[in-house]
Amino acid sequence: MQIKGGMSFEERVLEIIRESTKKSGGIVQSELWRILGIDSREGSKLIARLMRKGLLMREAITYKGKKTYILRYADNTRAPVSVSVNLNPVVEVPCFACKQINRCSIGGYYDPTRCPLLTRYLLSMNIRRTLSLTP
Repeated sequence: MQIKGGMSFEERVLEIIRESTKKSGGIVQSELWRILGIDSREGSKLIARLMRKGLLMREAITYKGKKTYILRYADNTRAPVSVSVNLNPVVEVPCFACKQINRCSIGGYYDPTRCPLLTRYLLSMNIRRTLSLTP
């Protein structure tokens, strides 16, 4: 549904909630219905749709003695997060290059407790650790 100025009804609702969030921390649902001139059934559907999109947050409150909800604009702008993972310690593990990795299981035909490649790798790691600890 389009309204004056080319703005959709959802955009208008979001603008009202965004401004209310900036000014007073949100808007009570019933006040929004009054401003928009819609009933609670139509408004609830609209709010549910906007919440599914992650554009709003809704918090239960008591307003004028009645249980209702306050609506707040969900500012989803977050600072980018950079994650650095060092894979060097696991690159040497023979399991990652093994052709039988999908069949390997304890007690199975390909058993890690009886694998010569894994045993050799673990022994070499133990020797390296022992040598690095000796002064």
